[in-house]
Amino acid sequence: MRIRTEISDEEEIVIRCREKDERIERLESAIRRLEENGNRREIVLYSSGSEYYIPFSEILYFESAGGKIYAHTARSVYSTDKKLFELEEELPTCFVRAAKSTIVNVYLIISLHREVVGNGEIYFKGSEKVAYFSRGYYRSLRDKIQEMRLGK
Repeated sequence: MRIRTEISDEEEIVIRCREKDERIERLESAIRRLEENGNRREIVLYSSGSEYYIPFSEILYFESAGGKIYAHTARSVYSTDKKLFELEEELPTCFVRAAKSTIVNVYLIISLHREVVGNGEIYFKGSEKVAYFSRGYYRSLRDKIQEMRLGK
């Protein structure tokens, strides 16, 4: 695949391909999300009856527990009325599913600790909070970290 950028007076993205397969559809979806989220840098979250506007860059992870969805920052926990699958569609591309009940911000991960059975723990920069990944999501999580942070 070649990537070429042309400077022009109008912005337009054209994808040329032999056929429109799943890879192309994911690329289109990622471009749409980048465009939408580029204009929105915060999310509305709730705590103790108050509404908070939290930047995406501060959110370590989202998790489902007890029928509710919680957003964790380094110092606080908030709730949201959205479902994980809705968040997955709306969040910037730096967020990736790590388990059936967890979505993490790959930019804030400092390390992954994998257990013998394949599941493991995710540690974050500037926080003692720990999230968990399941073996079924490990490869996509690791690939996303390499793609987003290491440019591979």
